[in-house]
Amino acid sequence: MTLDEHRVNETPEPLEVGPSASRIKVCLVCSHGGHLTEMFQIEEAFEGHDTFYLCYDAETTRAVPNAYRVPNMARNPIEFVKNLFRVFAVFRKERPDLAVSTGAEIALPVALIAKLLRVPMVYIECGAQVAHPSFTGRVMYWLADEFYVQWKELVAVYGPRAKFRGSLIDEDVPIQGDRSAERRMKVTLVHPALVRAFSSDQPPMGLAYLASVLEQHGCEVRVIDANAEKLSLTEVTRIIVQQAPGMIGVTVTTPLLPSALEMARELGRRLDPRPVLVAGGPHATVRPEDLLVDGAFDYVVRAEGELTIAELVEALLAGKDAEGIAGISWRRGGTVIHNPDRGLCSRLEQFPHPDWSLFPLKCFSSYVRRNDYCLPIMTSRGCPFSCTFCYKGIFGRRLRMRTAEDVVNEWQFLVERYGAREIAVVDDVFTLRIDRVIQICELLVARGLDKVPWSTTNGIRVDQVSAELFAAMRRAGCYRVYFGIESGVQRVIDTLQKGITLDQARHAVRLAKEAGLEVGGYFMLGNAGETGPDMDATIGFALELELDYAQFAIATPYPGTQMYATIEKHGTILISSWEDLATFGRLVFTMGELTPNLVAGKFRKAIWQFYFRPRFLLRQAHELSSWTGLRHRILGAAVVIKLALFGGR
Repeated sequence: MTLDEHRVNETPEPLEVGPSASRIKVCLVCSHGGHLTEMFQIEEAFEGHDTFYLCYDAETTRAVPNAYRVPNMARNPIEFVKNLFRVFAVFRKERPDLAVSTGAEIALPVALIAKLLRVPMVYIECGAQVAHPSFTGRVMYWLADEFYVQWKELVAVYGPRAKFRGSLIDEDVPIQGDRSAERRMKVTLVHPALVRAFSSDQPPMGLAYLASVLEQHGCEVRVIDANAEKLSLTEVTRIIVQQAPGMIGVTVTTPLLPSALEMARELGRRLDPRPVLVAGGPHATVRPEDLLVDGAFDYVVRAEGELTIAELVEALLAGKDAEGIAGISWRRGGTVIHNPDRGLCSRLEQFPHPDWSLFPLKCFSSYVRRNDYCLPIMTSRGCPFSCTFCYKGIFGRRLRMRTAEDVVNEWQFLVERYGAREIAVVDDVFTLRIDRVIQICELLVARGLDKVPWSTTNGIRVDQVSAELFAAMRRAGCYRVYFGIESGVQRVIDTLQKGITLDQARHAVRLAKEAGLEVGGYFMLGNAGETGPDMDATIGFALELELDYAQFAIATPYPGTQMYATIEKHGTILISSWEDLATFGRLVFTMGELTPNLVAGKFRKAIWQFYFRPRFLLRQAHELSSWTGLRHRILGAAVVIKLALFGGR
């Protein structure tokens, strides 16, 4: 296999290293995980030549023969300088004729030394960013002698020196049973951007699962995460027009509805022939007619979408419509048809692991985590509890758990294939079966995955904990647990139908701290029936627990929840667009004593009293020893100050 065979379209001839060089020595530069896998493929192009690796020191690279390993500098300036000297020593010893890199920061010191020693260098951008170049790519554009990009859209963004080469990912088979090379249908999956409201830059796991299932059914899949890459509607439309897919799938939460509809209408005008437009997600499930009545979308996939989208693709390829496909709402002529609901999938192991190779992973970040590069994992679906603010339309109330072995297999894949530096467990009720969590933790330790930090970012229940559980989690690499506490008033907790007590919250926090874990708490202000003194009590309870972190949110009624039905009946919802629900720090309804001004004042008070305490500020000092910790504290402080002053973002 040659380098040319990896290209999708015709590209310029590869770099010439010398007219008389019948056998050359090539330095293959990569990090680990995906970059390493791609480099293994590229190495085949140099059969008959001498090759050696220069890569980051990681579990996966230690098994690579003929490799020099250097520490991962992670943008640490001191380690960067050290790596310059390390690379110089390697180059003086090996004297390569050519350096080839598939990305990651390790390419930067190699490029500088290659320039110094006049060694030509080829850089191949393997990131999944569609329109916004990576930091490393921007620098390498000027340093490398030849510069190739994975996506056509990046050619114009980088400049005239960039050359399109196509993707190696398609041949990497990141999921079991990948048939994407068959290209039976081109599918583009879109996560729209919330351009006028607060949004979280977190990986959209639902799209990642759908991408894998579509690839198993022979679809060539592209993903555009407009929210993570901060792409405008114009940019998204331009990219999709270039891709010319046969199907476009859009994830739609309630705040994303206006953006999704605007995008669908624009694509319908711009693309000829018009592709099949499919919507899915929470709002599409609870109110599918919102997306179908004006003809913006052709089909809506309700609830869990993997099996439904697979059946829809097969029907469309056979020239049929959605007749008889469970879980679909669609239009026939001017009539909206709601097919019967699809039952929940009982065996989650049948789904392939999410294909994160299609996503701009380095764009996802969170100031409250230890590492920038964090990937999520969902070990179960469903929640049997009845919290009034939660919508159960996607995963249902029946808890379905993956086996511990399957969970840890994916966990290991995230670390080894994608080089994840942290894992976020995003289950709704991760610890409902304590024995299963302990089994997962034991497997993590047995496979050496306990060195990768992780946390329970969606929160766990305070009534489903034990000292043995927290000890096992701590041994397995967990550094922080979050609890969904919601209020410091038992009457309010009971109104929310949480099914927990304040004493259980105190007990759970104490056990977690005794195990050496950091503890975060989730609280809501402005719940239906709450008063000003109630909110003061919640703030006081958060301070009493001595939490490491507290997230104060304002109660928001989403369609499909009991909270929405209650407020719609007994109060007044104050929004002009569904996008207004994507608020953080502003009440969107009035009911009883609750008014936006009252709740906004309590929200600012909570931020001031919790985050500006000397004790909390002193706790942050130990996080300043690393560049990532320092950067997160600076950026996080800016957000907290804005919340404290203005009550929202």
